[in-house]
Amino acid sequence: MQLKVLIAASLAVASLSYSQIAFGQQASPPSSDEAIPSTTIPTTTGGWPSPDEAVARLSTKLNLSDDQKSKITPIIADRQARMRELMADSSGRRLQKARKAKSIMSDSDKKIEALLTSDQKKTYEQMKEERREQMQSRMQERGNGNPQL
Repeated sequence: MQLKVLIAASLAVASLSYSQIAFGQQASPPSSDEAIPSTTIPTTTGGWPSPDEAVARLSTKLNLSDDQKSKITPIIADRQARMRELMADSSGRRLQKARKAKSIMSDSDKKIEALLTSDQKKTYEQMKEERREQMQSRMQERGNGNPQL
């Protein structure tokens, strides 16, 4: 039971930081005169990249067409809005949040993949695997154990 809770908590942390890691963006540390909030909800300044920036990064790796970019941008925007809303909700338990975050990411990934060519899908899958490995590595460095399910 404790292992399940530990895995769920690790998944929650990984899922909630997925968008930042997914696009190679790390939150900038607050300057010395800024207060450090107990719960940081990323915004487009200093947190997650804007949907346009995220799509530009994807386009660099996937060689997206203009049509694909215009269709993926609102998917990314919706994903970020839903993740922010989830992170701001203090009423849910970690496991519930982890499941919801995973659902949000899976839903948006499916929508994005539906717009990609077969070669782009292969590259996108490789990108997702790299992100998973990065998240696992970061969580292990933090002492959260093995997040694999």
